[in-house]
Amino acid sequence: MNPGLWALRAANLALALAAAWLGARGKTVSVVLPAAAAAVLAAAGAAAAWSGRPADPKARRWALAAFCGADVLLVMWLAQWTRQFAGVVDLGVLVPATLIAMEFGALAGAAAAAVPAAFTAAILHSLGGGADAALVPTLALRGALLALAPAAAGAALGPARASAAAAARGTLARLRSAQVGEYLSFALFQLRDYAITVTSLAEAISIAPADAKAPERLERLRKAAGELSHKLAKTLGDQSALTTARPPSTAPLDLVELVRACVDDARAAFAPDGVGVSVLVQSAPPPIGSDRRSIELALLAVLQNSLEACAQRGGGAVTVLLRREGTNAEIEVSDDGGGMPETVKASVFEPFVSARRGGLGLGLSMSRRFLERIGGGLRVKSKAGYTAVLLIVPLERELPKIRLEDSTWAGRRAER
Repeated sequence: MNPGLWALRAANLALALAAAWLGARGKTVSVVLPAAAAAVLAAAGAAAAWSGRPADPKARRWALAAFCGADVLLVMWLAQWTRQFAGVVDLGVLVPATLIAMEFGALAGAAAAAVPAAFTAAILHSLGGGADAALVPTLALRGALLALAPAAAGAALGPARASAAAAARGTLARLRSAQVGEYLSFALFQLRDYAITVTSLAEAISIAPADAKAPERLERLRKAAGELSHKLAKTLGDQSALTTARPPSTAPLDLVELVRACVDDARAAFAPDGVGVSVLVQSAPPPIGSDRRSIELALLAVLQNSLEACAQRGGGAVTVLLRREGTNAEIEVSDDGGGMPETVKASVFEPFVSARRGGLGLGLSMSRRFLERIGGGLRVKSKAGYTAVLLIVPLERELPKIRLEDSTWAGRRAER
């Protein structure tokens, strides 16, 4: 449920009430009681729409179905209350039935639209003869006609929803694959690095004076280290200094277009109802020659963190600001998703540390590595329920930044 759907349902109920009131003129019947019930239903829907509750997407989906079912029941009650068995009031089922079809499929929507007419026909049939009984065939035809619109909407939306779901799964799978692959490559590289160090130490010790058993022990150590290094070499192959199998490219890149594309992908994959995403371009950077994949994966991971943090709170807002700052472009992603716990702040860049329930814990640590591959960086600030992540992208090609704690190699540029 979101404010737009609530407004549509509220307008639909108002029109159904107006039709019932117009049809009841001259009759000794008042629509005050159904109007009061509609007002209560609209107020409950407004509370759900603007509070962002429930937070769970599945629960919100069923809440929308419950509200739409209540709308259908209210329209049925109006028709019975004013004895407009085949009147225009029944058209009020089209909006809630179409919403049900959009969420649960064509058959569910068609059934919801046909229920009022079928229910009325059953009542009239049970009453036996009389003028009203002649309406039964008309009601059956009316129910079939009313079911066509929701059924068509559900059938048309089905492939689109399936395509959107597949795209969202593809975005998540691509992001997870890159993060895990980068981490495994980095971990294996570190093991290989230390295996080489152990082998070198064993070689150095073997030529020094030792006791009688030292040569045998050193030989076993050298052999084990050599086997480990060989296996890791076969696993890793001839990797770059940053352990990533795919070297960074320097293809021309429009950062404004990339940011908007990432936001669209992240919104489709991770943003539920109640979470808004806005993009602001403060000062557009010029086209640059950089690695699109590294920037894209880092930004998608940061957006996922922000969107899911807001979703767990039942709503919120995410702002993406792009600006040029000296020789760098900066992409700042801020959210009001509750901030980071104090226990997480100190270790936010450690692998498998996550501030969210169910998080993988590789998003920020691997995103920083992706950006450092192109000479950029990533910074995080979190305070008073807000979190801001700054992605730094150099406008001109730079050497990779390697942290001292990442490797023992010498001669490479490091940044503490």
